[in-house]
Amino acid sequence: MSGRPDIVVVSLGTTMGWRAADQAFAEQVRAAGASCRVVTSRMGLTRGLRRSMAITDLVEAMAARQAAGREGRATVYSGVTAALLAPHRGRVAVRFDSTAAVNRTGPGGAWQRHRERSVLAGATLLLPWSEAAARSAAGVAGPGGPPAVILPPPVPTPGPPARDAPDVVAYGANPLKRGIDLLFAAWREVRPEGGRLAIAGLERAEAQRRLRRTGTPEPPGVEWLGAVERERWMAIVGGARLFVNASRFEDWGLAQMEALAAGTPLVTVESGGANEALGLARALAPELVARERTVESLALAIRAGLSLEPSARASYAQRAERLLEPYREDALRRRVAEEVLPRLLDSSS
Repeated sequence: MSGRPDIVVVSLGTTMGWRAADQAFAEQVRAAGASCRVVTSRMGLTRGLRRSMAITDLVEAMAARQAAGREGRATVYSGVTAALLAPHRGRVAVRFDSTAAVNRTGPGGAWQRHRERSVLAGATLLLPWSEAAARSAAGVAGPGGPPAVILPPPVPTPGPPARDAPDVVAYGANPLKRGIDLLFAAWREVRPEGGRLAIAGLERAEAQRRLRRTGTPEPPGVEWLGAVERERWMAIVGGARLFVNASRFEDWGLAQMEALAAGTPLVTVESGGANEALGLARALAPELVARERTVESLALAIRAGLSLEPSARASYAQRAERLLEPYREDALRRRVAEEVLPRLLDSSS
């Protein structure tokens, strides 16, 4: 792409989910006839400084500020962190799964919450992933804040399921946040003979190092998948009997939404945060949502999921497909073309 693009997307690129979401948004912009460039922040030597929430966010925000030097007619920051130190020149949108007010509580999030108020209030447009994130942002920005267009990442269209898929699959890139300690305890209670639990996003050695502080022993039948390409990941999820989420907190619930897109029954606890997938899981099969965040309650929900008959699984997949229509690519492309770009690229820009 030569010349000045219509939209520059400033991406931290820190997770597989955000990288996929940024590329999807760029394609939606291009499909609407506008040009778009994604620039990924480079942390360089400062990467090693990330030791706490406050420092990590500062390092990432500084890197995003440097990446934002390439100007387009409008700039879209992916995540509130990317926008915290950004120079708000021209038309600016902030796209986010959660606000710092929700996911940066306590002393470690003080500067982020303080800075977030002016960042969100001064933006041209807010692009929250969910209704919950939109409500939180409105409270942070205050009266007279910018308009918001809810724009979640698209749920993928599943391909053929993997033949060698495990019984249960989970995502554990951050094992403490993802509640892998709780999942392990429940799996120890319910594992069928020869049952396999596969966890993506982390290698075994790193997972064991992080879980050591909780005194969590690894139960039998666990497989660590590490980083998985999205196509392979969707095939594994599509072939599994269940996807289980034991997260303590979810900014949106991308991995769970991918499970629903694959038609795989979702067993989940009531994670904190925006957690878009939780309401859908309740609507589809309330017996698969643990009533409490306990080993007994999660084990009961997993047993219910493992006992589903093929006909019940097929019905679940069909109903999930209908519920996910607003999250499909076609619907989101229309929203970008009709509601996002007119606000960012009008004749005065």
